[in-house]
Amino acid sequence: MTPNLEAVNRADGAAVSGAERSAKGGGSAPAGQGVNDVVDAVLIVGVRSFHDRIAHIEAEMARFGIAFEWIFDFDPQTIPPELIEKTFAPSDMRITHQSAVLKHIASWRICVERNYRRVLVFEDDVVLAPNFVAVLAQAMREADALTAPYLLYLGCGHNRYAAGAARSPTMLVPGGPLPAAEAMVLDHASCVMRMDWLDRNRVTRPPDWLLRELDAELGIAHYWLREPVVEQGSMNGKFASVLDEKRRGRGRLYAWLRFRWDRWRHRAVGGRTVPTDQA
Repeated sequence: MTPNLEAVNRADGAAVSGAERSAKGGGSAPAGQGVNDVVDAVLIVGVRSFHDRIAHIEAEMARFGIAFEWIFDFDPQTIPPELIEKTFAPSDMRITHQSAVLKHIASWRICVERNYRRVLVFEDDVVLAPNFVAVLAQAMREADALTAPYLLYLGCGHNRYAAGAARSPTMLVPGGPLPAAEAMVLDHASCVMRMDWLDRNRVTRPPDWLLRELDAELGIAHYWLREPVVEQGSMNGKFASVLDEKRRGRGRLYAWLRFRWDRWRHRAVGGRTVPTDQA
């Protein structure tokens, strides 16, 4: 499956399947099913030099008693030119975007090669809501009834929300274009389909755009939550953005204020929604 990634992993001496693990943190999970009971693995896309984000994730995972695994392979300065040439077609993507894509691809490979039923993938700046564990457990119970490949988006990137979500009788809300890629559950079948596509095609999009367009092409269903339970720290002002130059230029204070204003406006008067299959 995708020989170029396998070759690079052998050259680095650290295969994706041997990605660094962090033991379960000191915090205890709420009563009932924990996160590791409802997904086969929790994979976190990170960069070895981002020490503040690493510390944040370790604390956030410990807070919920989540055992997780880092994906540190494919940091920008470690990617061989031949891998770039083989994986990516010419585009305006920078090496930081290409690094992010390769790390997300690594999460698909892990799901496929280890024969996981589904994996939870976080980027390294996620902030989890207090009810994250309970909402995820309910969503996974509903996902157990799905028969087709799927992606479940857990966040509210750019303060976007699924239209009509508040009226949904289920936690899973079908449809709606993905606004970001900071928190997702991916099932095995969808990862197989993406990896097969990569054997025949090269990439020109960053992770969120890639998943939007690729999954639409492959017929992989996307779901949102009735109640989003993840915020992205680079959007809510906790961290400076690494990939978005415009957001980084405006500064963290602007991001902090804008995120909270947009959230209040959505809750008070509505709007900031994306269409869904049931809206």
